[in-house]
Amino acid sequence: MSSNTSLERNKQIVRDFFDKMFAKHDVDGALDNFKPDYIQHNPNVPTGREAIRAAFKQSVKDTPGIKTDIKRIIAEGDLVVVHHHFKPDPKVLGLAVIDIFRIEDGKIAEHWDLANPIPENPKNNNSMF
Repeated sequence: MSSNTSLERNKQIVRDFFDKMFAKHDVDGALDNFKPDYIQHNPNVPTGREAIRAAFKQSVKDTPGIKTDIKRIIAEGDLVVVHHHFKPDPKVLGLAVIDIFRIEDGKIAEHWDLANPIPENPKNNNSMF
């Protein structure tokens, strides 16, 4: 498999997760692409596929308007980076988020994230995206 093919495949694995999780709210389908021993680095989210399944199901139940708009996806080696506009509710400004996923054997194996609230009154006219 060529390097470009592998990078595109890795990006598609992550795109599929975002589509199932945030567009379709299909938590079980979204987590099909996660390894059982998935490692989570966000200290506010449990590690392991089954632990995150319960957390995501509760999140979808608590915030049925949850969605995200992917602005860009970048892949290098076994890492996929997603820059997106996350909104737990359509009425809020939401967050500018960068997620980093490590892919192993065609599955999401590890995750890191950074998030910044989108300010009501920014100090400049530049978009966060």
